[in-house]
Amino acid sequence: MAEQPRDAALCTLVDQLNELVTLAGSPSLSDLRKFSRNSSRELAESTTHDILAGKRKRAPEWPWVFSFVTACRTAAEQTGLDIQPLSDVKAWHDLWRAARDNHPAPARPAPQVSDEQEKETPPSPSSSPSPSPAPSREYLLRVFGRSGIRVLFASDARNAQDCMRLAVIALLRDWPEDARPWLRRAEEAGHPQATELLNRPQHRELAAHLAYQYGQDFQRQRPGHLSMAMFFYRLAGDSGHTEAAYQLGCAHRSRGEPWVAAGWFRRAALDGHSAAIAEFTGASDQLTDSHTDRHNA
Repeated sequence: MAEQPRDAALCTLVDQLNELVTLAGSPSLSDLRKFSRNSSRELAESTTHDILAGKRKRAPEWPWVFSFVTACRTAAEQTGLDIQPLSDVKAWHDLWRAARDNHPAPARPAPQVSDEQEKETPPSPSSSPSPSPAPSREYLLRVFGRSGIRVLFASDARNAQDCMRLAVIALLRDWPEDARPWLRRAEEAGHPQATELLNRPQHRELAAHLAYQYGQDFQRQRPGHLSMAMFFYRLAGDSGHTEAAYQLGCAHRSRGEPWVAAGWFRRAALDGHSAAIAEFTGASDQLTDSHTDRHNA
């Protein structure tokens, strides 16, 4: 049976609430409650959990949504993130009203840009006959992904390295035309490898190497940003970068995810990475022993 309009609108609202808290740095439920105490509604942890998990059949009340958006904005400010483009109250009220009133969901909140920022906004996809200065949220998600959007909102469009990171994300996610505006900006700002990526038909090897370097930068220079390092390692590993696959395996192992780690160690091992071969053999033995122990218990 087709999804009812209200259900679609409610699902959209819940999806956007979850996206917002991710972009705000994934604060805990207790942190959100603390940040909401000076707002219109204190966010009870159990209520917030149920709403974000999609357990509620009805849309939350507007004061709760307003408090949640405000709390996420405060959480982002605490960690130096910029979620202003996705914290527009009017856009959130439209989403909430659609979920409450049984109307089809409106367009998702799109970044709002000032007149000065508009001059620096990258063009919309080439398939669009009338490029918009404010790309839709669907477009940003499609090109950059959730973690990539976090990189986008933390970037300076005048910084060569920031533009290059965004170009690499778009390239390795198979959106080369959407990478070109960022490559041009990086080239104009003096990035030494921007021209090479603009002119090379086979860009993936170089882009994967750069993604690996960005992962290294996040892991070494930005403590607490392992998830962002893993994002860039995954882009590089999926494009055949052996060392990135190995580093991603190590990261998953450190997070207590041996099954995922073994898969990445295996990828690197197949390319002859000696350390990955040893790690994969050890991980396989450990997982086999663990399975045997559970079976015999």
